[in-house]
Amino acid sequence: MNEESANKRNRIYLTFPFSALEKVDYYVDKRLEDGESRDTANRSAFVMDMYKLGLRVHENKLKKDASEKTLDQKLELIARNALMNGFLIDAIFGIIKETVDSSKVIKNETFLDPDWPKEMKERVAGKLLEYFK
Repeated sequence: MNEESANKRNRIYLTFPFSALEKVDYYVDKRLEDGESRDTANRSAFVMDMYKLGLRVHENKLKKDASEKTLDQKLELIARNALMNGFLIDAIFGIIKETVDSSKVIKNETFLDPDWPKEMKERVAGKLLEYFK
């Protein structure tokens, strides 16, 4: 590469929709109100920043492993564990509060039922559906 082309800036000319240009102008004005100079707060600089940001997002999307969990999946896992812990703690403290002898448990006997974990999982699934509609 010769020195002249290395020093020369690469230029791209784009046809930009007016509706998007209004948004760009809005954010440029916000930057100017925040005290940035015209050197850093102009249409070209803002569009270039957004372009770089878009490239980073696109590269991260391509690099993302297919087996990697999405944010919604991670949040669902956290919510499921929190709900299950809540139900288990309520069950344990309910039984302990009622009596020490599990054969005398009356009010919280459903927690001792072998089908209770299955019911709890169904309740958790129902709550998760409410949260992640």
